[in-house]
Amino acid sequence: MVAAGAISVLAMAIVAPFASAALTSSSEPDGPTLSDRVTDTSRLPSGWKDSDDRIVTYDGDSTGLHVLVADAANAYAWRTAATLSEPGIDTDQWIGQSCVTASGDRAVVVYAPRQVVNDQQSFQQGAFAAVVDLKSGKVTKLPELVSMAYFNPGCGDGEQAVLSRPQGNGTQLLTLDARQGRLTHEQTVPGQLTSPVPFGSGIAAAAGKSVVSVNAKGVLRTLARTDGTPFRLVPDAHSGLAYQVPAGKKVQVRRVAQGGSDQLLGSGLLGALSLRGTGGRVFLTGKDAQDHVQDSALPTGWKILDGVPATSDVSTTGGLALTAVANGTEAAGADDSKNADDAKALTTPGTARPVGINALLTGTGETVDFRVKPKAPQGQGSAQSPALLGDDENTPDHSSQLTRMQLDATSAQTTADTETGPATTTTDPDRTCAITRNDPGLQALQPSPAMVEWAADLAVQGKLDVRRKKGWNGTDIASYTPQGLFPPLELKGGGRVPAQILLGVLSQESNLVQASSLAAPGESGNFIQGGYYGNGGSVHTVDWSATDCGYGISQVTSGMARSDTTYTAEQQKAITVDYAANIAAGLQILQDKWNQLYDRGILANGGDPKYLENWWFALWAYNSGLNQPNASDATAPWGLGWFNNPANGIYPADRKMFLSGGADDARTPNLWSYPERVLGWAAYSQQKTDPATGATAPAFTTGNWPTDKAPDAQPPHTTFCTPAANECDTTKPRKVTGSSQPEGPCQRDDFKCWWHEPVKWTDCATTCGTEVLTYQATDPEPQPTSPHPAVCSSTLPKNALIVDDVPNTVKFRVGDTNPCAGQRNWTSRGTLSFTFGSADQKGTTVYPSKIDFHQLGSAFGGHFWFTHTRDPKYTDSVVTGTWTPDRSLKGWARILVHLPDHQANTDEATYHIALGDGTIVDKTISQNSAGKNTWLSLGSYEFHGTPSVSLSSDTPNGTGDDSIAWDALAFEPLPTKPTDAATPPTSPAPSPAPAPQQ
Repeated sequence: MVAAGAISVLAMAIVAPFASAALTSSSEPDGPTLSDRVTDTSRLPSGWKDSDDRIVTYDGDSTGLHVLVADAANAYAWRTAATLSEPGIDTDQWIGQSCVTASGDRAVVVYAPRQVVNDQQSFQQGAFAAVVDLKSGKVTKLPELVSMAYFNPGCGDGEQAVLSRPQGNGTQLLTLDARQGRLTHEQTVPGQLTSPVPFGSGIAAAAGKSVVSVNAKGVLRTLARTDGTPFRLVPDAHSGLAYQVPAGKKVQVRRVAQGGSDQLLGSGLLGALSLRGTGGRVFLTGKDAQDHVQDSALPTGWKILDGVPATSDVSTTGGLALTAVANGTEAAGADDSKNADDAKALTTPGTARPVGINALLTGTGETVDFRVKPKAPQGQGSAQSPALLGDDENTPDHSSQLTRMQLDATSAQTTADTETGPATTTTDPDRTCAITRNDPGLQALQPSPAMVEWAADLAVQGKLDVRRKKGWNGTDIASYTPQGLFPPLELKGGGRVPAQILLGVLSQESNLVQASSLAAPGESGNFIQGGYYGNGGSVHTVDWSATDCGYGISQVTSGMARSDTTYTAEQQKAITVDYAANIAAGLQILQDKWNQLYDRGILANGGDPKYLENWWFALWAYNSGLNQPNASDATAPWGLGWFNNPANGIYPADRKMFLSGGADDARTPNLWSYPERVLGWAAYSQQKTDPATGATAPAFTTGNWPTDKAPDAQPPHTTFCTPAANECDTTKPRKVTGSSQPEGPCQRDDFKCWWHEPVKWTDCATTCGTEVLTYQATDPEPQPTSPHPAVCSSTLPKNALIVDDVPNTVKFRVGDTNPCAGQRNWTSRGTLSFTFGSADQKGTTVYPSKIDFHQLGSAFGGHFWFTHTRDPKYTDSVVTGTWTPDRSLKGWARILVHLPDHQANTDEATYHIALGDGTIVDKTISQNSAGKNTWLSLGSYEFHGTPSVSLSSDTPNGTGDDSIAWDALAFEPLPTKPTDAATPPTSPAPSPAPAPQQ
């Protein structure tokens, strides 16, 4: 959003919800356990063993977008073809969409972190693309970034596909040879085309109210003119093109031939019918499809799948239809808690979630449900995309496409930065955002859903006055109250923000999280990055001139640059570490948007703020701002921008209210505008899984609608499109030569069809939603329970010299509480120092190794560091940590390292042990402690001076998948040579060099 955090592709910390019967708690506690295949093969059609039917789907979580495939010949046994992600991107959820080529052997996938849908530029040009070999799992990532629009990618009746994105004043069409895994043709055509697919020797696409073809030279030819914007273009095997066209409240199913003959095959209610297809086969889905289109009217190769819901995905030959795909993560879908591994996956950040799949056998109409555990080969799909700026001078630099705020660097430093330079400090003294990452004294507390709803409920009542004591959560902030720092604004016209509107915004902006997605509720860690490094998704790039300083649960951006004095230093710190203060600041921004619109008379349904739908315009402005009137030109356009207008052709015409068709909608949030998504959250909530119990429940109370049907109050998609108000006319499709916008209702050459009029689309007294409060002003703040409690006491011998990973001055707190009070029986006797890999970029030394470097407030003493293992050749990504005691050692001592109960799983942690006389001994261990905090011995050694132990993140098989951690380390002096004594090399070896500084 403009004020509260329009996140670029790097604002990587938002997760979408999913739900599925396959992941919902069974009404029968002892019901059957779901399998990843059809176990009763008698339900399958005869000849299934020889069938070439294949179904491909996808599901995303924090580990990546899982491409899942199942074959009829294997009883539809599900396997993970690949998991797609990008290193260095901090997100709770990867989203995407795919199509399958005619052979059924390859999937073309577009994928991105979910928050790209919150920013126009990232939405249009910030998605990655790849080809996945469905047999071998080989992933070929493509060197271009593309649009996240619902129609991307588009497959045809062969092995080609089309990817697209707006480019300058036109649309760039990228033709892909999936068999070779390379782009074979690139052309930019005037205007913005939608739904492009390979067709004949060229490309077919929708252009406003026309179906057009594009030849290799970029020449457009009209194939058919329609009464609405065509969508869901599917090539058939006989030189024809299936497509749908909205016609009022109905949708037409049509076919156009390459020669231009166009045929109406049937029609039904908008949203009741849908076209699907692969490799020239065309399937028409819909529960009553047979009533609207007769089989006799269908061309050869077309098939009606009557009784299959219109939103279903269909297998390559039509034998199986997927009615729901979901993972049981925090945002939806419950777990049946019968499987301990699944329950752990549901509540452990950074773990692939089990996926529930509901399906129909189309031949019989029988339902089959599956449970799938995504597991791709290690490193498959996680290597950095060549679309990101890399070392190769020929690699395209798309960093400017992935950020939207250009901030000026300043020389100011915080107290955490002043002692050492960026090469050896965990913080970022060279940053452009106000508050640094990786300062142990400025960790953000991750709230539970109850804490978020409590804060939101009290904030809208103006009662969020809980007293934060000095040093709250281990910071140096003086005592304050959230709404003392950020007082609420009075709404012009009276009234207040409904709680569900604020909760909907928080859901959309951050998935109700304040800290990084790596932190569990009750655990502290770094704040959400929000484009902090300006790296455009690359783990090898730091660009301080292109940062996006979005912070916390509301993604507060304005006022959070280092050069911005809107907020005081105290306010900036509170926004960073305290979810309640962040919510108070976000509420201020939302209230300000309402007041701006009220002053301009831009009101919905009379403007009573108690009704949720009446916040439509304020939500629009919260995300994309209000274009102010031109003081010198009264005729110039002004108002709310075209990107979030529901009439915009980047959103499918037959979409229903977000989440009204089920939580599966959140797999594809790019199908809805920002206000639509927020109202969907307000009406249907998220679902959150309790880390302690595994139980799943709504994250917050939803609003109340008089009809019990929230969709009744939603505006039609064309509500904000009238000739008089914003020069928008759905009856006059218009195409502007040289424009990047589609032929469509906007009648302006510059497409500034900006809305600034009041409008009434419903009688709110009978249809609109109102708030439901769960918490009153007198209710105390819910207290979090971390699934990863800190280890406060040492169980080592009293003479052990413990070297913690942070100084003794760092205070471990959870809010106002000291969980280790009276339990700490040790003092750190040394230091852990770091050296960070660097690179020279644009004449400046930067430190890309910090992008994937993290802290968490748990494990020994309540703090540890971690990153992910990397190939040694990527020296700019290497982090080296060295423990050094505060004294010399003479004689034998045992070295013990503390392993955290999470975020440490590499099998290649090699510790370089310096014995004090120049001798180095290497010891390699697995850091996987099976989910337990534990001390592990590295062996006993004879020391001859001040020892040190170093651990680097470069490993022989480092792919960015395995985590490697630095927690406490201890030296236990021994009276004599022990039985586990290690034999040092026969001659001293040189000390290990620090991570190379490029």
